[in-house]
Amino acid sequence: MLARPRILEAARALFIEQGLDVSLDSIATAAGTTRQTLYNHFASKATLLAEVFETFKTGLQDPIVDAESSERPLENLLHSLACAVQAHFYDAQVLRMQRLLILAQVQMPELLAEMQLRRNSSVRKLLAAALEQRHLRGEIVVEYPDDAAKAFLGAVVGPMFPGVLHGGELPDADELARLRHEVCRTFLLAWKAADGVTPAP
Repeated sequence: MLARPRILEAARALFIEQGLDVSLDSIATAAGTTRQTLYNHFASKATLLAEVFETFKTGLQDPIVDAESSERPLENLLHSLACAVQAHFYDAQVLRMQRLLILAQVQMPELLAEMQLRRNSSVRKLLAAALEQRHLRGEIVVEYPDDAAKAFLGAVVGPMFPGVLHGGELPDADELARLRHEVCRTFLLAWKAADGVTPAP
């Protein structure tokens, strides 16, 4: 394995295990490389932490990686995406990383700039493209696909997420399933009814 993925793998494990106090020397040692090699790939701990966080997001793209050209029914696509988004945001390791990022933005002001550069969500862009495609085909009416995608993703994550992020109780599988069902149903009804035609129940 090349040095960069080894460093990311080691950093991911050590950030989760030890938090922000983990040293770059420890990460380099765990990756079987040197501190200088680490710096050749990542200019700072903030850059490395931001890159590690990106590794958690890659799996989210799988359900809609071909959304722009897919012929899948929108209902199936939304349910698949909703499952993936909830599984991602309520994963214990992802929550740990989110909490670290909140702390890190206080301790490492430069991290905020790093995260600003990475703010565009690939998942949101893929969903927006899928909505726009179906809008152009006349299947739904979505005037602002990017805003619609943001609204859908936020609703799927749910209003309980900030509380969970701050140490609150995780929602159980049934609660997430109910939320998923209602969000998908409500958005589909709204998008299909936006042209003034009420869809069949």
